[in-house]
Amino acid sequence: MDSEEMFHIAKKVVDSIEKGIKPLIGWEGSEEVVKIGADGTPTKRIDIIAEDIAINAIERHCSAVLISEEVGIEKVGEGPPEYIVVLDPIDGTYNALKNLPVYSVSIAMGRVREGRNDIDKVREMGIQDLELGMVKSIATGEMYYGRVNKGAYMWEKKEGEWRKIEVSETKNLKDATVGVFAYGLTTNTLNFIKDRKVKRIRIFGSVALEMCYVARGALDAFINVNKTTRLCDIAGGYVILKESGGIVTDRDGRSLNMSLDVRERTSLICSNRALHRKLVGIFGNRWVLKPTKFGIISRLDREDALDLVVQIMDYLESKGVGYLLEEELYNILENRLDMERYSCRVMRDLREVSHMLAIGGDGTVLRAARLIGGNEIPIISIDMGTVGFLTEFSKEEVFKAIDMVIRGNYEIERRTKCSSVVRFREKGCQKVLPDALNEVVLITKSPAKMVHFEVYINGEFVEEVRADGIIVSTPTGSTAYSLSAGGPILEPSMDAFVIVPICPFKLFSRPLVVGGNAEILIRVLRKPVLVVIDGNVEGALKEGDEVVMRKSESYTYFVKGRKFYSKLKKLGK
Repeated sequence: MDSEEMFHIAKKVVDSIEKGIKPLIGWEGSEEVVKIGADGTPTKRIDIIAEDIAINAIERHCSAVLISEEVGIEKVGEGPPEYIVVLDPIDGTYNALKNLPVYSVSIAMGRVREGRNDIDKVREMGIQDLELGMVKSIATGEMYYGRVNKGAYMWEKKEGEWRKIEVSETKNLKDATVGVFAYGLTTNTLNFIKDRKVKRIRIFGSVALEMCYVARGALDAFINVNKTTRLCDIAGGYVILKESGGIVTDRDGRSLNMSLDVRERTSLICSNRALHRKLVGIFGNRWVLKPTKFGIISRLDREDALDLVVQIMDYLESKGVGYLLEEELYNILENRLDMERYSCRVMRDLREVSHMLAIGGDGTVLRAARLIGGNEIPIISIDMGTVGFLTEFSKEEVFKAIDMVIRGNYEIERRTKCSSVVRFREKGCQKVLPDALNEVVLITKSPAKMVHFEVYINGEFVEEVRADGIIVSTPTGSTAYSLSAGGPILEPSMDAFVIVPICPFKLFSRPLVVGGNAEILIRVLRKPVLVVIDGNVEGALKEGDEVVMRKSESYTYFVKGRKFYSKLKKLGK
């Protein structure tokens, strides 16, 4: 059978499902859960009825291997199977049951490869082997289809013809309308919505239709950054969107590599080419798509740290992976090693570095973060210090961490930084300070002398503080100086800052947690103070000077290793 015949089979199945389930919309019995489907999710009566209708329609027109959320995978029809059919008979079941007009039938088809009639061998085929996708909105009647190398189309009811469709040409996120998968929203997605990075957010509840909306340019993108999107949800929309010129990948920008198995799950970013890289940059690990070249920074006062650097150099040489050394580290090793054996150079241009290896403790990590500045370079932090709360890997795990990065099998954690500007009253000017990964501290220059501050949040006076100093901490820094001064522990992913007085005079001067988008202003009332960023003294302030702090526009990125709550055990030792 040719592709035209495949199209007619898909349309007959879709039309049969539409006709059979329309009378069930609003019927109370449709909502009854009757079993657990093959994909492990509850199956409602309406799903079973729709699938039975589909199976009968397929059997009337061909023999196929059917992949569906309810039956899993099975052969239907007489004789050897000619086709693969990936089916979601009702995408947006909740909407259908509540008579909300966003639910659809989704079907994708491909040919069974020669010699692959066995069901287990069909499972070895992939989503890229599907040749045709068709999605129909049951509530509105709008229909979409795509065929590999033939384009994507939408049925124009008024004109009675198929119109070719293409993704939008929107280039800027601030102009984009983005569909979001609502179930199990991550902190990253919630912050994306809250921070208004795009013009509009839309949540419809039917993945197949939302992919088609992207294909026709009605949405500029659709995202599900959780790894919960199922094969049957997206198979039809996948073909349509690809044929409309869209990009369909996981959240890290990798092509979907889903086998034809109902248990398969993936994250999802669908958009035009211009927006795709920006969305992967927000939600995923775009570094897995780049050539890997390590920068190496290390403690210089510990022999075991320097020995480990040499072992890492030997390991990277054996792997044929490029690397660069910070200048002082290079100079120390040059006196110990025959550097002609190694291919490394001094790290001078951060644009050459894809990942930064930080060998040491928290101080080394903070030094690496300062060196990186606003550049988007993930840190692989190796614990060779005394506290190491910022480190993600032990020294025994260093080669495992390197291999994870080389293979692209790792996750990135994004950490908020605090930007600061000092306003000098007498000079009538201001100075931008380096971003803080841990904290900004205003502290007395004279031991046992209290300093007076005024604290303002978003322009509103909060309180006058008399104390030895005051700390403004990021979530990352909440386990550092802030914690020692009595502040709370925040998860690194939280969008917040902590303001902590150091040894306050008033009993009710307690730590204060404020939103991540807040502007914090601290004015010095009496006595000079030092401004300290992540342990480095940045200057002195006088009476009337102010420090304005807010969330930095850039972030520090870490290759994830240890779980946050497991690291908290260090605080009890």
